[in-house]
Formats: sequence, structure tokens, C-alpha cells
Amino acid sequence: MVRDSIIRPSREKFKKVKMRFAHEQLNRTILLFLIVMLPIIAIDLAGRQEIIPVPEALMKILEGIIVVLVSFGGATLFIRLTINFTIGKFEGIGQPEERILFSKLYILLVYVLATVIVFLHMGIGIQNVALFLGLTATGFAFAVRDVVLSYIVWFILLTKKPFKIGDYINVAGEEGQVKHIGMFYVLIDPSPETYADYTKVPNKVFLEKPIRNYGSYKFVSTFDLYLKSVPTDIIDRLERIREKGSELKGADATFYLNSDSDGVKITVEFKTVYEDRDILRDRLMSVMLQEVGQNA
Repeated sequence: MVRDSIIRPSREKFKKVKMRFAHEQLNRTILLFLIVMLPIIAIDLAGRQEIIPVPEALMKILEGIIVVLVSFGGATLFIRLTINFTIGKFEGIGQPEERILFSKLYILLVYVLATVIVFLHMGIGIQNVALFLGLTATGFAFAVRDVVLSYIVWFILLTKKPFKIGDYINVAGEEGQVKHIGMFYVLIDPSPETYADYTKVPNKVFLEKPIRNYGSYKFVSTFDLYLKSVPTDIIDRLERIREKGSELKGADATFYLNSDSDGVKITVEFKTVYEDRDILRDRLMSVMLQEVGQNA
């Protein structure tokens, strides 16, 4: 109860700060829109009322500019006003990655509608608009195919979910906790307890390289200790290793004799969370060397 009472005010304070920041952004957007629009509208009205002489060609250009600014400016204002409310409706549904994807698609849809309005106002028919958008998308995709590939992989990562934010993964030799899944990079933090180091892995790597997902809880790790010689009391030593290993805090380890072309070895399998893996591995190795140090 005490913890909940502490967390609740902090969340409410964060929401208030977030709302204030959103209102400040909205006010800046409206102010910038008015600064750009008012002079153009004034010139257009003055030309229509013949207060000042404005060439017909310039009037058409001004009219086109006004349509573009009103359409895309209105779309931007609409997004600013509705994005938090719309995404907030899905706050308790699905994973954070799904909400990120939905917000991007929502913004894209609004701007596509604004583009269609501009084309229709210019007298371009629906079929021509569809053809133009198709050709533009094809040409743009060919010109920036690496960017498009990153976007496609980003879409796959958010929908197929080979991993999610908070999971520990290994890809192309990079290992750590997933902090952010972006349109071009995935942010991986090898040491989440610190904030100075992280790795940005390009999205296309996840299409080309195998991904190992350790999850966000315990997973199984394995390592071997090879023996130079096998002592006669190896079974007793192995039993002592098991007893000492069971006393280690957080250890869920299994020890057994094994062999391969390189010789006889003691194989260890243990379960742990990612951030404790190396520490527990060193402790288990220390326990083994105490018993078979001269033979290892």
C-alpha cells in the first residue's frame, strides 16, 4: 500500500509534465502555422480585392500554397490534438511495440488523406492520384531501398515479434537488453544498470543474421571444464561440487561428466537471468577448480 501510494503520485506527476509538454508543442505549431499563413493569405486577399496588382500566375501559385499549407498544417494540428488521446485508448492493450506501430500508421494515414485532398483540389482525379502515388512510391523505394528495407524489417519486428523491449538477445555478436526498436536501429544495452554504453544494430542485420532471444527471465547457459587427467575419486569430487554449487545463491546448476574428441570434461548447465550470467558462471567455475584444480 505504501509503495502504491508512492508510485501513484509519481505517475500522475509524469502525466502532467507530459501533457504540459504536449500543450507547449501544440502552441508552437499553431504559432508557426499562423506566422507562415497570415502573410500569404493577406497577399491573396489583396490581389482578389485588387488592392494591389498581383499577376494571375502568382495568384494561382499562392492559392496552391494556401491549399498545401492548410491541408498539411491542418493534418499536423489534428495529429497533435488527437494522437495522445487515440494512443491512450490502447494503453492497456498489447505490447509497447504494437502501440508504437499503431501511432506511426495513424500519422501516415492522416498525411495520406491530406495529400489526397491537395491533389483533388488541384483537379487531379482519383485514378490519377492513385497512379501518381504508386509511381512516386515505386521511384522513392528504388532510390532509398536501404531505408525502405529498414522500414520493412522494423514492421516485421513489431508484428512478428522475434523479441520485444526488455528481452535479452544476441545477434551478429552483439548481446544485451533491447531498449528501443526504431525504424532504422534497434538499441541494445549490454549493461542495463548503466546508461553510458549501448549498441545501435541496423535493422537489416535482423533479416540477415540469426537471432538468439534469451527472454526477460531465466534461461539456460552451458560451459565445460576439461580435465587433464581423471582422478580416481572423480565421482566423490563431483558430488562435492554439486553440494557446493547448490549452496550458491540463485544457482540452479547441474553438473555431470562428459567427453568428446578433446577429452573428458565436466559439463555445467545453469539457469539465471542475463545480468547475473557471468557472475554465476565465475562462481561455479571457482567451485569446480577448488575440487579438480590440479587436474583441470
